Amino acid sequence: MSTTLLYHVALYLHILGAFGLIAAITVEAIGLRGLRGAIRSDDALMWLRISRGIVLRLAPASLGLILVTGLYMMVTTWGPRGWILVALASLVLLAVVGGFGTGIRMARIGPAVGRALGPLSDELQSTLSDPILLTSLWVRSAIVLGIALLMTLKPSGLASMVIVVLAVAIGMLAGQLSARRSRDTYATEVG
Repeated sequence: MSTTLLYHVALYLHILGAFGLIAAITVEAIGLRGLRGAIRSDDALMWLRISRGIVLRLAPASLGLILVTGLYMMVTTWGPRGWILVALASLVLLAVVGGFGTGIRMARIGPAVGRALGPLSDELQSTLSDPILLTSLWVRSAIVLGIALLMTLKPSGLASMVIVVLAVAIGMLAGQLSARRSRDTYATEVG
């Protein structure tokens, strides 16, 4: 196979990996919305099984595909440019935020939902409404959009870092605003 053909195959797979990652984040967002609105344990368990089952398979596979193909293209074509190195570091950040912001909490939520019978306790509903889950989702979404901007503009290393820092800040702000809106909606419904 020619080098050009291999590059284009790698680029195509790289883009498919990005689509997969966006799909995983979308499924997680839908599942989180369903979990946060669940009143009964069987509803919460359904949302948890659907979303976590897909996300835990699709996100790592997509990240792996993005990394392998991205590294291939860097080694064979681009070299270690600033935007590429920042994008790689951003993917690591994305995984860390997902692991600590969502993964650890979901690892505790899963068994708690599994043990629950009938209506969810106030404590479990509060756990499902943890604002960190929303913030993690928004931050990871913003990082993905920031990386897409890096891939499009191919800026210097410094400009790339500024873009990712701004993306994280916007994601954190959006997460906090969403969490606050959810709390206000819940307080209105209860009170």
